[in-house]
Amino acid sequence: MTAGRIAFDPALPWLWLIVIAAGVAIVWLGYVLRGGKAPVSRALGLALILIGIAQPTLVRERREAAADIAALIIDQSESLGLAGRRDAARAAGEKLAAQLSAEQGLEVRVREVRGGPDGTAIIGALEEALADAPRERVAGAILVTDGQVSDVPEDLRRLRGLGPVHALIVGDADRGDRRLELLAAPAFGIVGDRISIEARVEDPQPGAAVPVTVTIDGQVVRRASAIAGRPFRVEIVTPKRGANMVVVEAGAGPQEITLANNRAAFTLAGVRDRLRVLLVTGEPHAGARVWRNLLKSDPSVDLVHFTILRPPEKQDFTPLEELALIAFPTRELFVDKLSEFDLIIFDRYKRRSILPPAYFENIAQRVEAGGALLVVAGPSDAGFDSVFQTPLAAILPSQPTGQIVEQMYRPAETALGRRHPVTRGLPDPANWGRWTRQIDARASAGQVILSGVGERPLLVLGRAGRGRVAQLWSDQAWLWSRGYDGGGPHAELLRRLAHWLMQEPELDDERLSLRATPDGVTAERATLGAPPESVEILDPKGQSVRAPFTEAAPGLYRATAPATEQGLYEARQGNLRAFAAVGPLNPKEAANVNATDAILKRVSQETGGAALFVGERADRLPEVRRTERGASARGPGWIGLEKRGAYTVRASAAEPLGPGIAWAMAGLLLLMFSWRREAR
Repeated sequence: MTAGRIAFDPALPWLWLIVIAAGVAIVWLGYVLRGGKAPVSRALGLALILIGIAQPTLVRERREAAADIAALIIDQSESLGLAGRRDAARAAGEKLAAQLSAEQGLEVRVREVRGGPDGTAIIGALEEALADAPRERVAGAILVTDGQVSDVPEDLRRLRGLGPVHALIVGDADRGDRRLELLAAPAFGIVGDRISIEARVEDPQPGAAVPVTVTIDGQVVRRASAIAGRPFRVEIVTPKRGANMVVVEAGAGPQEITLANNRAAFTLAGVRDRLRVLLVTGEPHAGARVWRNLLKSDPSVDLVHFTILRPPEKQDFTPLEELALIAFPTRELFVDKLSEFDLIIFDRYKRRSILPPAYFENIAQRVEAGGALLVVAGPSDAGFDSVFQTPLAAILPSQPTGQIVEQMYRPAETALGRRHPVTRGLPDPANWGRWTRQIDARASAGQVILSGVGERPLLVLGRAGRGRVAQLWSDQAWLWSRGYDGGGPHAELLRRLAHWLMQEPELDDERLSLRATPDGVTAERATLGAPPESVEILDPKGQSVRAPFTEAAPGLYRATAPATEQGLYEARQGNLRAFAAVGPLNPKEAANVNATDAILKRVSQETGGAALFVGERADRLPEVRRTERGASARGPGWIGLEKRGAYTVRASAAEPLGPGIAWAMAGLLLLMFSWRREAR
């Protein structure tokens, strides 16, 4: 195709030419206002002079028609995986792609969109597909989606250059789905205190009563009722320190596309207000400072430490005011405020008349109610002055035999200790320094995790009611802190022991945890019993798979399952439950799964396109027509893509329309004629 056009090759820069033309126009206008007799001839003369300066040229071009460009965006996000929409959208996309590809002079760019943490970015995919396309060649776009789009811009004017944008909505507009939206939830909670959760249930039938269940780590803690469409509040108690997975779930509705959005989850970090520890040292000795330094190094611990410097039976002439800075507040500590202490430690305590038997009974009751007790034995614990001769004997897992072993030995892990979380993973015991004394004992109950001379029990753990008890049958741990005979992991061992006593979740004997990994989700099972075989893992849609365990360390097993969806995963093994989030806990893709044209209707109206429902099987696809530029691109049963008429210039030739001086001379002659006419 050959075509011609007039172009200009000015002798002066265009800016100068514009300035001259403006000056000429002002002068001519002044001439007219003063009543000049030849305004037309003067205007023509001035115009010819300007044309001469602009130097007009006839350009002949050989043009080739350029194909128009259309974008076809197919939504394949997570929300399309419901009610068979994904297959319907893909089938509709393939049919449209085949139809458009058969059109002469039309280039089709097909893109698939996956969901992300912020939802489906279908507009971003559309702009990316047409980013390098000249706007004069863009014929329009077709979006095949369920209408749940998260990146529609506030200012839609930037989409006008993309031609008519049509949205074909896959799904049934009349099919309702119930969903729960979390409005407010705290990130932290003090253990034992109540927290408030605010949520709302959205339902096709506003005002309906909806049952709501709140679970923490799989255990139901609250049942309530909510009114659909109205915010509601529920209160729960923070159960334990560490991560607590809280799930708020609404009952199933009469019409459900999916149950995944009927629940919302968040992680509640349980924190203790303060950990209160009572340390009673029976007499000054080198190891007392080890316990004090360990507990004082933790800023969350409030330590109350008493050291008995002088036994009551000792009689001398020391003035009473020099015996102690303050009196030992026995009643206040062991009666009035005993329930405020989380951990009580007796370090080389010698039974004397300081604490009557009733106080030891109070301690035993405190432990059984959920407290913790640690007894670090000294030489006195081998005789009648041992705390075993008090009411504490009922909760202690081991008993002294009355012998003291004075010889060098190296503490060692027992078979159980290699699997126990307090001692599992410590450095090789063969490199530990030796101790010099051990109180002989027999373990009638509990768990022996460290042994000493002749495999005698050295560290024994036990439980009493809801509380925990530990007995260390030596006062020589301080040797490790001094580096004696190479030292040992005293800080890590004693820290783990204190945390196990205070029931820190990561040190539980029987524990199941779940975390997101690059390979999917990995379940970790800690147990002192028989090796577990497999774990059941549920994805956000409730579909389960079984993953086999493999041993990662003594008493520690791991299993991994693929994670193909975003959202909350659950692991089940026996009566244990664990949760983990892949991506956001409550992904936008699962928040609202109803098919809707409300979001994309604004885009279609702004660009001259249409938003149409095509059914759950996409069996009502409209006819696609090519429309003239500027004509309507929509109608009953059809949508249109514009014919842009763009072209590519393959060759061109320029020929001047006469010399510029000739145009200028003609203009001067016309001006001289005007002067002569005015002179008459």
